[in-house]
Parts: sequence; structure tokens; C-alpha cells
Amino acid sequence: MTPPRPGRRNILPWLILLIGISASALLFTVIRDATEHVTRLRFERQARDALAVLKERIQFYSDSLYGLRALFASQGPVSRLEFHRFIESLDLKNRFPGFDVVNYAIYVPGKDKAQFVESVRRDVSLDPRGYPDFAITPPGERPEYYVLAYVEPMAGFEFAFGRDLGANPDAADPQPLLVALHSARDSGKLTASGVPLRIQAGGKQYVGLALRLAVYRSGMPVGTIEERRAAYLGSVGAGFNVENLMKGILDEETTRHIRLRLYDVRSAIDRQNTAATHEPRLLFDSDQAISGASAPSQTANGNPTFERVLTTEVGGRIWEVHFSGDKSSITDSLDALLPWMAFAGGLLSSALLFGMFYSLASSRSRAVEMAREITKDLRESEEELRASAGQLQALSRRLVDVQESERRQFARELHDRVGQNLTALSISLDIMNTQLSGNGNEAFRSRLDDAAALLESTASAIENVMSELRPPMLDDYGLLPALQWYASEFSTRTGIEVSVDGDEKARRLTPASEIALFRIAQEALNNVAKHARARRVHIMLEQSDARFTMSVTDDGVGLDAASRSVSGRRPGLGMVTMRERTQAVGGQFELGSESGRGARVVVRVPC
Repeated sequence: MTPPRPGRRNILPWLILLIGISASALLFTVIRDATEHVTRLRFERQARDALAVLKERIQFYSDSLYGLRALFASQGPVSRLEFHRFIESLDLKNRFPGFDVVNYAIYVPGKDKAQFVESVRRDVSLDPRGYPDFAITPPGERPEYYVLAYVEPMAGFEFAFGRDLGANPDAADPQPLLVALHSARDSGKLTASGVPLRIQAGGKQYVGLALRLAVYRSGMPVGTIEERRAAYLGSVGAGFNVENLMKGILDEETTRHIRLRLYDVRSAIDRQNTAATHEPRLLFDSDQAISGASAPSQTANGNPTFERVLTTEVGGRIWEVHFSGDKSSITDSLDALLPWMAFAGGLLSSALLFGMFYSLASSRSRAVEMAREITKDLRESEEELRASAGQLQALSRRLVDVQESERRQFARELHDRVGQNLTALSISLDIMNTQLSGNGNEAFRSRLDDAAALLESTASAIENVMSELRPPMLDDYGLLPALQWYASEFSTRTGIEVSVDGDEKARRLTPASEIALFRIAQEALNNVAKHARARRVHIMLEQSDARFTMSVTDDGVGLDAASRSVSGRRPGLGMVTMRERTQAVGGQFELGSESGRGARVVVRVPC
């Protein structure tokens, strides 16, 4: 049926319909974008968590190599039996399942080759039969050798026993191998193989990588390249299974909708060389690990995807971790439905209003009755609209809650994982220092003292980060002590004098109100530091029977001058955040300012 041509009397219904549809589309877009933003935050948090776990595992492996280096550098010659018992005590297979083999490569000058080979053949410290068939491979006379003389476990890795690392027969050009060994010797830093190795051991084939660390003779200086070359004994190394290393980086549920690929990109030395071109080498693909063969990606289905690339340095190599995930599978079902619910509600409201006004305009005889119906329906429509506004406000508050939850969880993870590990490492350093006491090894004890000082500094830095994320003083002692602590830290950092006054005996608020007021004070001080050009700030806490009031007053330039200093735009995002936090706990937010006389933020919450 063709609708009648709009006239002067029935323009209003069509105008209402047009406005309603436009408002519904706008509401749909806003909620959809907000939902996608929350989903992206969840995806990126999972990516950062996975990279943190990977870096933590690599650090464990590196620490094991440093401990192994200490074994060879802190005493005289280490027997094969001592090496075997040391590796058994580390329990690498259970503690670090990615480890496959640990070895020690001895530097042998060409003139000492025959004597070295004979000493290994007669070594019965571990095997009473010795090693009568031992030989350096590949054969041939060379000026120097880097021989894998200690290998644990030996079973399955017999091919590595006696291998000269500087003369791989499978390499087209052995010169780069020598260059890499010399670089590790001269730098003394942990180095990683840039080329993935196809390992055939224990009846299976897999991709492996190697880490190596130079070992220097105890008591000799190693401050310069020449000194390190003179003190060089060899290097300790570890080979690990890349798939076992990556196992459990993402939990099984997350792996179903997020794909993880690990690439070796280049040497860290080439980081600043933008002209250098390198072909990234794929080390691991979670899709292939699940399917057992090269399979099409679970996310490569034509749907929109989230993507994130994170980098880390491992043994002088730059690794890139590529995360990708299908938006539809990552998005929570309720979050995906919310924009359409709002859109449908808006269309329904618009259609209802259109029908009412159209009917009113086309039938004068029903004007009085329709007026009553319109009044009723307008009230109901206003409550649809209010519900939509409430949904937007609830979504904004949810973003704030997610942020606070992430801060609390990250601070807890820092305490539980990093803090405990640092404590264990400090105890180990104290034990080593005690055992070395009186042995006259001043150089090694000096290094232990330096390591202990660095450990203490690191622990202090982590405590500061934890305090910024979720100040424990707020939970333990309340808002006033927490603000006094933060004001002191802020003054030290910015040079702006901050004073905090309040009744120390006042009763405490709910945890939600305390954290909201603390975050509002943080945001207010950040605005002062960025825009106000103030010298002093005063924070006042007052409490009555009915409500609690916090005011933040500065002596800066005021809001008008501050807004002109930011490219003509008002710095409003912080204000919106403070207002939302206030409303979330049922409070009132006020902002006052006079040009040249500073600004004043007042927050009132119920007790």
C-alpha cells in the first residue's frame, strides 16, 4: 500500500520516524564499537600474557645455563661424573620440559688435539669402560676445535659426542659458524642459534634451537675482549624442543580461537640497520601443533580478525610472536547480541511513535483519546531511551571495572610469580656468598655482591610498579594514608608540592568507594601535571554522618588557559573518567575553575 503524500499535518510522524531510525543506527554503532574495543582489550591481554609466559620460560633456561657456567668456572676441572650429577640435580626434564640436551664444548687448540682425544678416551669417571672410540668429528686438521665433550643425556644424542661446533659438515660455508663462536667468546653474552635445527632423536623428529654461553677461567679478568679471549675455556649449551617450549603458552580453550606463530626475525645487531633484509624463519605454529601437519589456519576463513605482533630478544636474536584471532569467536555471545538488542529496541520505539503520530495526524476525531494514549506512550518511550542510556553508562562502568580488575590481577601476578622467584634467587645468592666466605675468591664474591644489589634494585622497582597498579596501603590502611603516600611519590617525581589533610580516625568507606576516590585523585593530579602549570596542590578529606567529601585544589592557570594550551581542545577524557567513577559509587562530581586562579575538583559520596 502506498503511503499518503505527507502534508503539513503529517510531516511530524515521518520526521519522528527518520530521527528514531538515525538514533537507533547511531546507538547500534556506539555499542558495537564499545563491545569490539572490550573484545580487543581481552585479545591483547591474552597476547601479552602469552608473551610474558614465554619470556619467563626462556629466562629459566638462561638461568640454568648461567648456573652451569658457574660450575665450570668456579673450580678446577669438572669430571664427567660431577657434570652428570649436577644435571641430574637440576631435574631439567620435569622442571623445564622444553630442554632436550645440555652440553659443554671445550676449546682445544690444534696443537693439543691428540692429548685431548687421549684424555677423553681414558676418562672412566662415569663409564668404567672409558670412551676408546672417541674422536673429533668431522675429521681433519684445523687450527682450533670447539668439541662437545660433555653431553647429558647421552642416550639418543650420541651423534653429538665429539662434534666440532666450528666445522659442521652439513654447512655450505663453515666460516659463519666460526664467526658466531668467536662473537660469543668475545662478548660473553648468551647467544641463540638463528637457524632452526631438525633433530632426529629418540625415534622422533622435531624442530630444535640451541642456546650457548661462554665459560671463562676463574680468577682471570674478563673486562676486555683480549682478556676474555685469554680466559676462554669453552662454552655451555642447551638444545630445546620448540614445540615443548611453546606448549601451554595458551590454554586449550584460548587456542581454539587464537592462532600463535613464532618467528626468528634477525640478529639483534641488525635492529638499527633498516637496509638489511631478512627472511623470517617460522619456529612454531599453533595450528600445525594441533593438527600435526600443515593445515589451514583456524582464523583464515575470511572473517574479520584481530592481529597483534609482539617482539622479544632471546640470546641476541629478535623473535616475533604473531597473534591472530577471529573476532566472532573471541567476542562474548552476550556482547555480540547487545548492539542488535539496542538497535531493535530503538526501531521498535521509533515505529511505535510513528504509528501514534501518524494516526493522530490522520484522524481528528480521535484527537482527545489519542492525546491520552500519546502521553502514556511517550512516558514508555522515555523509559526505552533511559534504558538505552543506562546500557551505555553500564558499558562505560564495565570498562572501568575491567581496567581495575586487570590492575589487581597484574599486581597479584607480579607478586606471586616474579616476587617469589626474586626471593628464591636472593636466598641462593646468600647461600653462595656464605659458602665462598674465607676462600679468598674476592673477584667472585664481588660479582655476587653486585648481583645481590641488582636483585634488590629490581625487587624495589617491581614493588613500585605493584604499588602504582594496586597500592596495598589502600587495602591495608585506608584512603588517607594511601593518598599521603601517593602525594609524596608525585611530589618527588614532578616537583609539585602536594599536601593531604583529613581525619585519621574517620571510619573507612567501602572498598569500591575508596578505590574510586583514589583513582579520581590520581587522575586529578595527572591533569595538574600535564596542563595546570601549578606549584601547589591541596587534597582535603572531610566526613559527616551522611557523606564523605574529597576536594583537590591547585594554584595553576585554570581550565580555560589549560584547554588553550592543548591545541585548542579541552582535555576532557580525564574529566569523563572521573565523573564515571563518581557515578559508579553513587556520588556527585563537581568542577570549578577561575582563569589564573587554578581549578577545584570536588567529589561527594555517601558514607
